[in-house]
Amino acid sequence: MCLIEERGEEIEADLFERGWDLLDYFRGTRPWSQLIRLLRRLPMWSHYQAALLMDPDLGELRARQEPAEEAEPQPLSPLHYDLPSLLALRHIDITKELIRVVASVFADTPAAPLPPEPRPMTAEAQARARADRDQVLDVLTRLGVQV
Repeated sequence: MCLIEERGEEIEADLFERGWDLLDYFRGTRPWSQLIRLLRRLPMWSHYQAALLMDPDLGELRARQEPAEEAEPQPLSPLHYDLPSLLALRHIDITKELIRVVASVFADTPAAPLPPEPRPMTAEAQARARADRDQVLDVLTRLGVQV
């Protein structure tokens, strides 16, 4: 029940989009174990998975853990960033690199790289970035650099 209290709105939205009703689990029409299995299999752009990815508390907790070597890479995209969107962003980045290479061919010096298209960051990635920034600032402070 804690899961429903914390993420019920997102779960209900995902089930509704698939033609199901969360109340079916409360009525006993569907087993609760099925809901847990379904939630684990939802795509990364679903409401539930996006909410988990953007949860600051979970992000901080995951950022403190050492990433497993064989673990799947963390999804880059929360809500509404599906696979076609990610592929389009990648296509844009590759096109920018091609533009840079062509410009470098006709110039005396290599062209500066173009910045990649921005992508959403999960709460875990944000927490890791904050930890990295804080670590760098701490080292700079110890070396006497005014920040």
